[in-house]
Amino acid sequence: MFFKKNKFSDPKYPFRKAVAKPAPLRRIEKYSKWDLKDFKVIHAYTTLFFRPASYKETFSFIWSVITQFFLLQYFQKIRLTHYPIKHVDHELDEKVPFRPEKVKVYLEFINIWIHPLVMLIRRFNSFEGSKLAAEFMCYIKENYKSAAVMYRKCMTTTYRPKCPSSKALTNVQRADPHYLCVPSLHIATVCLCYSFYKMIFKRENFTKEESEKWYNELYFHAVEIGETVLYVKQHSVNCIPAALYMITKNYPELFTPEMGIEYINDLFKNSTDIAPEDKKKINEHIKFTYEKFLLEGIYEKDWTVPVERWLADYKNYTPFYADK
Repeated sequence: MFFKKNKFSDPKYPFRKAVAKPAPLRRIEKYSKWDLKDFKVIHAYTTLFFRPASYKETFSFIWSVITQFFLLQYFQKIRLTHYPIKHVDHELDEKVPFRPEKVKVYLEFINIWIHPLVMLIRRFNSFEGSKLAAEFMCYIKENYKSAAVMYRKCMTTTYRPKCPSSKALTNVQRADPHYLCVPSLHIATVCLCYSFYKMIFKRENFTKEESEKWYNELYFHAVEIGETVLYVKQHSVNCIPAALYMITKNYPELFTPEMGIEYINDLFKNSTDIAPEDKKKINEHIKFTYEKFLLEGIYEKDWTVPVERWLADYKNYTPFYADK
């Protein structure tokens, strides 16, 4: 863990920066009917960088993304660094059809956590809401830094089929060197998002209507985005359990093993393009690997130890689309 303690920190809320005043009733009544997607993301960009409670964490997060994600990959690509790179494909990846049209959903993993930040700003007002937003920014910043610890030990990649007909997916593949697969930051981010708000809704006394409405929206969108990492072949089934294990180990106050199992069980639950027996195999593999990491990591302070051990022993599978 990388956080610094402050006067608001305690085991339940280690990244809490300040206490927000309760939201005014008129704001609750005004915004409780809105879907999270109705809160425009532009408002986050024009607010969080300019509020006393959130500007430091916002800039710090941006810096972490640049240094712990983008530069980490690009330095490797241009051979300024020489970390080992290992393929982590699995035969079950072939059971999920290639669906390049789902790249739009895949790219929503950014907006999924920005929309609720704007909700906090609108519901509480920008000065009070930014206090809660800063708390989330701490979590997601530390998430990137924690994942980078694993990436510096061993970078990971998967085979990605080309799709010239999809400009959006082609742009993703061109922009992304694709060396940071285990753990999947896509999965870690969306799960951290809905679990954080589950805590916030309870702690900050959101109404039952608000809590149920917005939690369900976040959760099911997180499941949908989680499915797309396999549909667009940006990740393997092996990348998901490592991400779930990382946030379970690092943020037990938010994400529990029970929540991890629930998320796994709901992946592809409503999909009609994967055979039922294949869904079962995919979910069982993810669940088995997740539980393996949890058991092996019980007495480890460093969450990366069981993942690093697994990577060292893993024999990669080459999917049929490897050269396409």
